[in-house]
Amino acid sequence: MKHSGTLAERAYQQIKLMLLHDELVAGQKLRYQDIAKKLSMSQTPVILALSRLENEGLVCSEANKGYAVPELDLEEARELYELRLLVEVFLAGKAAERADEQSLADLRELLQTHRSVRGEVYCRERLWCDARIHLAIAKMSGQKNGAIYLRQLFDRIYLRYRPERLSTERLSEAEEQHEELFQALAANDAPAAGRIMKEHVGMGQKRMLKGIEQMVQERNRVQLWA
Repeated sequence: MKHSGTLAERAYQQIKLMLLHDELVAGQKLRYQDIAKKLSMSQTPVILALSRLENEGLVCSEANKGYAVPELDLEEARELYELRLLVEVFLAGKAAERADEQSLADLRELLQTHRSVRGEVYCRERLWCDARIHLAIAKMSGQKNGAIYLRQLFDRIYLRYRPERLSTERLSEAEEQHEELFQALAANDAPAAGRIMKEHVGMGQKRMLKGIEQMVQERNRVQLWA
């Protein structure tokens, strides 16, 4: 993330990092006064940053209630993944046509980093390692606008999803699919790369939606007995 000289830009970048590092989580209320104090700046740049983040769908505001980090609900998650599917299948095919020795070496390094991040639960660091792999493939494609749009989709999905709800079965499953995708890219096989990406993103969507459904069911049970 690049920092400009403005306080509003710095506040924007720092709040995104707080989301990334789980210092702010989905469902949490945000007091701009507290954030300003934490960032050692006045409230005005923080309010400007929150307004920008609201336009990007990462926070929401309610009259007289301030800001909050909205949880990713089932309908929005499904829509975002359908958009992601369309974008990534296209980008994977283009990447396969352009893959060269250096871009593949960079991608291999990211795959190894992704494999090294493991644990008893699915953590946000693992999610972000996954995003870096897909963004590298987008960069490989040479489609600059597609890569920018994909980054925005990842922000809206990964910064608002509680990763501990994702099944750990996804750990080895994603690694196997990433390796298949790498081999298709290395072979400059655009149809195979597109097909594998479609299967990979589709399975990720299935796993994430299942986690959200389980969360909704648990919440409904709690409300029923309350």
